[in-house]
Amino acid sequence: MNTPPPADQILDELLERGDARLPAAQSARLQKVRYTHDAMIDTLIERPEISQGELAAMFGYTQSWVSIVMSSDAFQARLAERKAELVDPAIQATIEERFRAVTLQSLTILSEKLAKPAASVPDNLALRCAELGAKALAVGAAGAPQAPRDGQDHLASLSNRLIDLLHKRAQPAGEIIDVTPSPQDGAS
Repeated sequence: MNTPPPADQILDELLERGDARLPAAQSARLQKVRYTHDAMIDTLIERPEISQGELAAMFGYTQSWVSIVMSSDAFQARLAERKAELVDPAIQATIEERFRAVTLQSLTILSEKLAKPAASVPDNLALRCAELGAKALAVGAAGAPQAPRDGQDHLASLSNRLIDLLHKRAQPAGEIIDVTPSPQDGAS
């Protein structure tokens, strides 16, 4: 006896084929990312500016199918996973090493250019080198960094100011009235 395939499998197959007759509410149920979806993700990572229409044409599907697939949770999760792979610490370390190497090479080239007679060094090059060097050395910053305040001293000064303010408010503007009870008041 042949048992019919489960509804989810049929929907996935229709979605995979890009059947335009499939209602959007049912088609948004992408459960599993397939090799075509992975290829789309690779393309999106390689060319983030690509439009859904271009992706659809590239993979032979309708733009609405691409939109449905790209908005699914499964696709978004896989896309995030692939993007996270690109920010792997090992990759990040090699990028930093490469930037360090490029910076050192640039400094060597600049040093050679600046070693020439002053008349042959363009003014804007000399000024830009001075600006970047000063920035790197924090020379001429807006102000010297202030030493952090001791938290105890700061709190003590704030509490003294608060006490002074309370005393000023408690002092009446005119006559002073004593409100302490007299012994006769207690006897009544």
